[in-house]
Amino acid sequence: MTEEEGTVSGELDVMLDDTGKGLVRYRGTDAWYTIGNIEADPPRTWECVADLVKAIKKVAGTRDVAGNAVVFEA
Repeated sequence: MTEEEGTVSGELDVMLDDTGKGLVRYRGTDAWYTIGNIEADPPRTWECVADLVKAIKKVAGTRDVAGNAVVFEA
């Protein structure tokens, strides 16, 4: 989930900004969005992009008890 645009899906690139916040964009586009959360808490910061990728992969493709796709939050 991104702070600026809500849920994002598809082929994505990820990176960290200068403060360690996770950023995501659709591949082949120029706009980067901050990975946020449903509670609108300040986004988590990451030590390195590898840690962010690992966290995203951990929940990728998972579903909650109602069968809804679990959205990655930071």
